Amino acid sequence: MARIAILLNDRCHPKECQWECQAYCPPVRMGQECIIEGPNGKPIISETLCIGCGICVHKCPFDAIKILNTPQAEESEIVHRYGYNGFRLYRLPIPLATGITGLLGANGIGKSTALRILGGVEVPNLGDYEHPAAWPPVLEHYRGTALHAHFERVARGELKTVMKPQYVDRLAESGDRVRDYVAGSGGKADVALGEVGMSQRADRLMTELSGGELQLAALARVLATDADLYLIDEPSSYLDIVHRLEVARILRRLGERKSVIVVEHDLALLDYLADQAHLLYGESAAFGVVSHPIPMRSAINTYLNGYLKDENVRFRTEAVRFVAHPPKPPARQNALVTFPEMEKAFPEFHLTVGAGAIARGETVGIVGPNATGKTTFVRMLAGVETPTRGTPPPGVTVSYKPQYLKATQAASLRERASALASEPTFDHRTFERDLVPGLHLDEILDVALTDLSGGELQRSAVALALARTATLYLLDEPSAYLDADERMAMARLIRRQVERQAVSALVVDHDVYFLDLASDALMVFQPEGTNGTSGRGDGPFAMREGMNRLLRTVDVTFRRDAETLRPRINREGSVLDREQRAQGEYYYEPAS
Repeated sequence: MARIAILLNDRCHPKECQWECQAYCPPVRMGQECIIEGPNGKPIISETLCIGCGICVHKCPFDAIKILNTPQAEESEIVHRYGYNGFRLYRLPIPLATGITGLLGANGIGKSTALRILGGVEVPNLGDYEHPAAWPPVLEHYRGTALHAHFERVARGELKTVMKPQYVDRLAESGDRVRDYVAGSGGKADVALGEVGMSQRADRLMTELSGGELQLAALARVLATDADLYLIDEPSSYLDIVHRLEVARILRRLGERKSVIVVEHDLALLDYLADQAHLLYGESAAFGVVSHPIPMRSAINTYLNGYLKDENVRFRTEAVRFVAHPPKPPARQNALVTFPEMEKAFPEFHLTVGAGAIARGETVGIVGPNATGKTTFVRMLAGVETPTRGTPPPGVTVSYKPQYLKATQAASLRERASALASEPTFDHRTFERDLVPGLHLDEILDVALTDLSGGELQRSAVALALARTATLYLLDEPSAYLDADERMAMARLIRRQVERQAVSALVVDHDVYFLDLASDALMVFQPEGTNGTSGRGDGPFAMREGMNRLLRTVDVTFRRDAETLRPRINREGSVLDREQRAQGEYYYEPAS
């Protein structure tokens, strides 16, 4: 068993504390130099002298220290290490000659690091962080393994790789036109833009594109490049369910002739995309271990069960369980929120939403392509947008989490919650008892909101929204920036809170797994006409009917996995695909 000590440098502020980590450390008090001041003025924790008591972890006022035991990983398997008390990665994925390999794991566990190493962007130091990394030791280390030939080609400059970055919103900073950006790697820009449906935006500036359009532009640049290895980091971010499936089909065609590695948190999409997967487990920002390759169906089921049998490792305390959604009676009893037909007219877009009702204790998912009015409908119910016709239901108190989040206060989440506690609508007890542990916010309670990552800010915003006392909770894309584990935990928490408080919720999202776990029913938004200038929303419908309405237009069928009951996309033309299409069942539910 190895013990590792991790110092989170961005959280450590030695000038603002009393060095509690050192003052309370038992080995230090016995005269040993277990914690000393490093050259940058921050602590260095000796992993050899550390006794694993955990006192420094609890005493640190900034939650900047992690002391972990790692029985799963051997020191000889370290691929890369960022400093003495820095993150370390054990093992690497193995690319297929042709086909798609998926990487599945939590945020901050080494997936992007693995991509950079396989792409030759970063040379692995094999744990020796004190000397510059070089290829000869790497080639010697991997001699006789499947990765030796790969790194040999990388070291010689013979392997051409191309990477789609994770954070596509940064691409707008280039100021290029879309066509020039896509052609930047020397590829055929017009062909690639046509493949992703961006031909009409080819002459726009990158600064004028939405998040989804930036994602498609980044994919177009990858597709326009002739390479040996394609590294695709989170291709579904900012995309609606329609574009996600279109991108999945494009990448599958690419995988038929090239080697592709994909990092993706949308499990339904990854299951459809990849031929095999490596699971990454460990501790976020501390260490990550890459599993051996697993066939795709088994990989997802193993991930949900949380037990890696071949390596005898349990990385989840409780398995994730899906349930079938049997049809409900058409009569909606005990309706808590009833809304009339509403319209909103903009200069270039017109939205119509049919009348509907949401039952007490019911969570309704809102699905459909982008630019069909989902967010506008939620904003009308929240009172942020005034309907052109119809009025939001009177007497309904609303708690609203908007789609786009931006922290403007330097206060921490704890300070923000304490400030809201004086308001009669904010339930501070629910926030501390249910939401902080349920959304794993303990470690970031005292971090300034402006310093949080996208996923941390998202979880904080959902917690603050759910802590307010309301009749109707409106959550717009709560799974954005979250990894698969965080999405599933949030989905279950939202549903549990709504049922426990006997209130109602509307949730806009594009992740099928998230919606399947969180929702009792669905509202479906679809474009009307051919020019995208109008949209219509209807429902709520039972899950089966709602998904059938959506998937019929997307032209894809889903089934339930026999072992876990999770939704799975059928391969086009398969026996199940043909049978379900013939029956008009695009979202198969087992008989109850």
